[in-house]
Amino acid sequence: MQTTSANSTPALKIAASQEFSFWLAQQNLSLACTTYQTNRLFFVSSQANGHLKVHERLFDKPMGLYAAGSTLYMSTRYQLWHFENLLEAGERYGECVSEALLQADRLYVPRTAYTTGDVNAHEVVLDDVGKVIFVNTDFSCLASLSPDYNFVPIWQPPFISKLVAEDRCHLNGLAMVEGKPGYVTACSTTDTAAGWRNHRLDGGVVIDVVHNEIIATGLSMPHSPRWYQGKLWLLNSGTGELGYIQDNQFHPITFCPGFVRGLAFWQNFAFVGLSQLRSQSFIGLTLEKRLIAQGNRPQCGLMVIDLQTGTPLHWLYFQGVIEELFDVVVLPGVRQPQAIGLQSDEIQRLVTFPNSGGIVTTKPTAHRPSLGTAAPVAGLPSPKPIVEAQALRPEVKYQQVYHLNASNALTYNHLTYPNLQKRWRTQPPQGELIGLSASVGGAIVGFAISERLNPQQAEIISLFVLSEYRRQGIGTRLLAYLERELAQQGCFEIILSYQTSVLTNVALEPLLKKLHWQPPQTNLVLGKTATEKIASAPWLDKYPLPPAFEVFPWLEAGLSLPPGVEEHRLEPLYSLGLRYRREVIGWVFTHRVAPDTIRYTTLSIAEPFGKKGRGVSLLAEAIRRQVESGVPYLTGSVSHCYPRLLQFVQRHLTPYLTGVGEVRQTSKLINRTFESREN
Repeated sequence: MQTTSANSTPALKIAASQEFSFWLAQQNLSLACTTYQTNRLFFVSSQANGHLKVHERLFDKPMGLYAAGSTLYMSTRYQLWHFENLLEAGERYGECVSEALLQADRLYVPRTAYTTGDVNAHEVVLDDVGKVIFVNTDFSCLASLSPDYNFVPIWQPPFISKLVAEDRCHLNGLAMVEGKPGYVTACSTTDTAAGWRNHRLDGGVVIDVVHNEIIATGLSMPHSPRWYQGKLWLLNSGTGELGYIQDNQFHPITFCPGFVRGLAFWQNFAFVGLSQLRSQSFIGLTLEKRLIAQGNRPQCGLMVIDLQTGTPLHWLYFQGVIEELFDVVVLPGVRQPQAIGLQSDEIQRLVTFPNSGGIVTTKPTAHRPSLGTAAPVAGLPSPKPIVEAQALRPEVKYQQVYHLNASNALTYNHLTYPNLQKRWRTQPPQGELIGLSASVGGAIVGFAISERLNPQQAEIISLFVLSEYRRQGIGTRLLAYLERELAQQGCFEIILSYQTSVLTNVALEPLLKKLHWQPPQTNLVLGKTATEKIASAPWLDKYPLPPAFEVFPWLEAGLSLPPGVEEHRLEPLYSLGLRYRREVIGWVFTHRVAPDTIRYTTLSIAEPFGKKGRGVSLLAEAIRRQVESGVPYLTGSVSHCYPRLLQFVQRHLTPYLTGVGEVRQTSKLINRTFESREN
């Protein structure tokens, strides 16, 4: 394995299938890939000795790649680069050190850089008349270049109401059909800032650009659509699968051990890019669960897949510094590709012109000392200064977010925990919202939000810090500063309710203890199970109701809902009432919280009948009806205010639960705290 680099980053470490290099030589092709995570454009090729060769160059956030003939296009942070090959047919570049290390037969040089601005341009293509088209992800559109503007929008999804830099649906991939835009992929159909982040599991879609309609739904973060051999191929990234769309359905042919992104074809082979599950966007996906179940870990690299059988033929995995790939292209007929980078003097000294007879190398020139700070090189990532170990942590700035309301707060929904959008579906905000942000380099890395319940009391409704910035005290400072702001506004008490999880156990509760909050008290016990598991519980048929009692569907009886019971998503099949001699004495209400899950929300029985177990009989009847209907999962909660029901759950339900949790509440008197500090 050989790597060549124009920068001082550590050498690449690569593992590959045994015959991969020979296979590349046999197919007479090489590959080019990008990784924005480590700012690299690199080329993979074979050497005469059977080893792989990787040639890399440094660019600022390289993403989309497009190759056609001797031309290469690449999108970067705020520029779109056009490369051309300098070498004529049969011409070679570089020293021939040995028979194994061949000279380059393709030398890409940066010819033009178009300034698009930082629009998060994902993929780039050329149409049938040579016009550049790119996926403008931040502005949720397809765009072309213009000498007068940073970009010109040429198409947007029908559900996008406005072109703003908010990455509303994460439009990310473009498939060309006969030289025209044919299909695009998006992670959701949301029309709010970063709204796609809440739909990563099954919100992905494929859109027909020509007919302006959605042709496939239910995908998990789809990427890299490609029209090839009469089929629309794509990568269902969240499940790790390569497949195609037929009859409005995704048909997978291969599972890959990584987040799949970047797809190219050659003859009957597919080249698929793999990424590790590094960022918050990758957590909780079906891919992650499947790899854990298999005892495997996600890989970063490339796979070669036989399209006829779906069988992986070859693989290449990066080890160490590279954890993500973005795009991959095939370079047919190329054995040793290289590119001229922006750091060495090659970009200054290699010159071609008509009738030059090949590449001309100009003489080196003396560099006069600069009178000021050296200007940054366009196209290269900003250099990181060398600092002492104590100063490695970036400066964090804390700032109040003013005029926060239920509408504009959803702009920060991806920075909320628990999820505010989900909370407000059932519990809309009633009082003033106060937000406090933590930012690094102008980007928000943490966010805390409180809601004023009344002039004296507020509730913390969200506290979130990006995973890579945790364990630095940011969450503690956010909460402390928010306490201070609330105290200055005359608030006396703050409360906080949360559902227990690994994150709350290791992060939130130690933070609360550090800031001297009251010890948390358990308010609710939560449970989840599957109907096939609870169907075997003997108590389902142990407490039959005497003839004087009648169970009836609540909604069919035409009765109004009791106070506090939400009508939205009420599940009528298992929402039942109980009569005794024609008088209503109790009810159980259920809500469908997911297509396959029913939540048992409220169970109430008149006092004399509750002691005789009639509530258990009513609950058992609702569960039996769910078992018979085939909805597979159910959840519920029991308050500590109902010790008899809680005792029943702990004794009879717990053995049949697949998950148990708690909702806890804590509080803090803040004005007294700050007054004592001032005194």
